[in-house]
Amino acid sequence: MDVSVNRIVDQDALLKVWLSDKELFFNQLKNRDISAFKLLYQQYAAAIYGAIIRKVSDEHVAKLLLEQTFCEVWQSFPEYNQTKSSIFTWIHQIASRKIKKTT
Repeated sequence: MDVSVNRIVDQDALLKVWLSDKELFFNQLKNRDISAFKLLYQQYAAAIYGAIIRKVSDEHVAKLLLEQTFCEVWQSFPEYNQTKSSIFTWIHQIASRKIKKTT
């Protein structure tokens, strides 16, 4: 007796690529996920603020620059290229440009 089984293969499932948590997180940010952005802010705001306050020495100005930095991060994250720099370095570069404009 010959038994044949017809098996349906989902081609889309075969094409899926496993992504790392980091890649998934970046995709969420690129898709404007506010929860992901809050996590990004929580992770990097203190360090970025520290870098800013060392340069400007004015708490009010430093807080304003931090806010402006993260607003730009939110707006421009879809253009972020993780192969060119780490996320911290990219955010720090944005903050540095903001600092230069104020001094």
